[in-house]
Amino acid sequence: MNEKSSTPSSSSSSSSFSLSPKGGLSDLTILKIITHIEYNQDIVCLLMTCKAYYKEFMKQYAKVITFKDIDPTSIASPSEMTMIGSSMKPFKEIYNSSLVALQNTDDDDQDFITLTKTSTKEDIKEIKNPTKFYLQEYQGEIKDVLLPSVNTIVIEIRPVIPPFPTISEWSSCATLTKLSIRSHRVLPIGLQFPATLTELDINYYCRDFFTLDLTNLKSLTDLNVDTNRQDLVPATDILLPNPNTSLTTLTLVVHLDPSTMKQSFFPTNLKEIDMKYESFGKTKPPPTVQKMTISTKSRIPTFFYPKSLVDLSIHLDNTTLEPWSLPYGLKILLITNYECPVSPAFVPDTVVDLCVNVSNPIHSTFPRGLVKFITSTNYNSPLKYPPTLRKLYFLRDKYPPPVIYLPTSLYKFSFSIKRNNDTLVYTLPTTKVINNDNSTITDNPLHFVLPHRLNKLEFQLLGDLETQKDFSIRIDQIINCSNVEHLHIDTPYSSLYLNIRRLDNGDVMINSGGSFFGGIYRQQHGTKNQSPLDYPALYLNFKLNGNHFNVYPSNTPIKFNH
Repeated sequence: MNEKSSTPSSSSSSSSFSLSPKGGLSDLTILKIITHIEYNQDIVCLLMTCKAYYKEFMKQYAKVITFKDIDPTSIASPSEMTMIGSSMKPFKEIYNSSLVALQNTDDDDQDFITLTKTSTKEDIKEIKNPTKFYLQEYQGEIKDVLLPSVNTIVIEIRPVIPPFPTISEWSSCATLTKLSIRSHRVLPIGLQFPATLTELDINYYCRDFFTLDLTNLKSLTDLNVDTNRQDLVPATDILLPNPNTSLTTLTLVVHLDPSTMKQSFFPTNLKEIDMKYESFGKTKPPPTVQKMTISTKSRIPTFFYPKSLVDLSIHLDNTTLEPWSLPYGLKILLITNYECPVSPAFVPDTVVDLCVNVSNPIHSTFPRGLVKFITSTNYNSPLKYPPTLRKLYFLRDKYPPPVIYLPTSLYKFSFSIKRNNDTLVYTLPTTKVINNDNSTITDNPLHFVLPHRLNKLEFQLLGDLETQKDFSIRIDQIINCSNVEHLHIDTPYSSLYLNIRRLDNGDVMINSGGSFFGGIYRQQHGTKNQSPLDYPALYLNFKLNGNHFNVYPSNTPIKFNH
């Protein structure tokens, strides 16, 4: 690797053209330059190109601008492994912060305030304007945290149930809209919740009998009930809001007794539902449902799904899918635990987002407008992808095929890679670009290993990284034989996001968007994406140092220590 020097030659005789704040550029011009900076690599380019200006800039703004922004709460514990690197705010944000102190008062961004079994009422009084409480085995009275500013409460119960407020006590906190209960014991029968709730989440990590009376929650829009109880629960033991018009999202991970189910159980304006098929009994999802998550051990008959359905996730447990059972108009389809024929009889032609393992790869017929496809099918020949396909996720974690076929219409590709035999090096698998959109040979040069439109590439590392933590990833193939601009590397310990910018002189700048990692390198990517193949390979080496990874580019990979 020949790393190109980023330091320009300087001359004292050219002071009239100086790029420093004291030279020829006015503050207004400098401000315009800064205004157009969008990404971290833009400021890196500016600093590398104008080192003299950079020095003067730092002198003038050193006391008001900080480039490194390290969040103390994000520092890993000694038992965790992370990649070394300093998180950096976007330059615009840093510059604006130097002019005026911006304070974020958005409640959604405020962290939870945790109260434990040792927390007291006096501790709560000292907290100023809290919005979110996390009660972790808190043993005081819950009414003490019902302050006027609170909108969200999460209650974790184990093993003692703290005293719950009465209906009148709940009403003292008119701002409370979200309540989550995670308990190893069921709550007392007859307990009611505040009428102000719009979201309620109840998780019982036990198998005890329980009932729920939610009839007073007339503003509730989102309900989730999850229990470990294996016995059938009568539907009449879960009383939904009355009138039941506000609830739009319903998740019931409960073994409901199908003999007690009535169509009137479902809210009239329900949009999303998550239930086991066996719990429906003789009922059907309401005709208003647009999104459904369902699991089944039985074959679901035709006409069960509402015509309004656009998003379906279905888990098949030792059963099959009925042909022509899915409604035309479906946009998003996820089928798990089942190899499905891809044809109009099983996958409606209206689907644009599909996740399925294909049982008929040679004779498959994909929807004409398919945009996103997720699969782990190990096929040995190219699938007949439509020209609309933009995103492909290949989730094969074992025994990948010898060749991965990639259509020319792709913009994004996600997959897993493994180490080369007897090395610590991860490389791209063997790929073959197939023309599915009448692309020209000019668009797809013969040396390309990835489709010419593909600019986002992400991969996960396979293999035993517990015993052998040092490794290398070869990236010159990605740089020189593709148009990839955004590279996401996912390791068991952390993720690395790289931006690849091909410069006019044929060199390449690699930079991590969250730090100043990277530099400018000489590689093969020249005019029209072709140049002599006379540059050495380029690797990203990951070297374990204590509980951190040092990541650095090199022409030589890491090798086994024998």
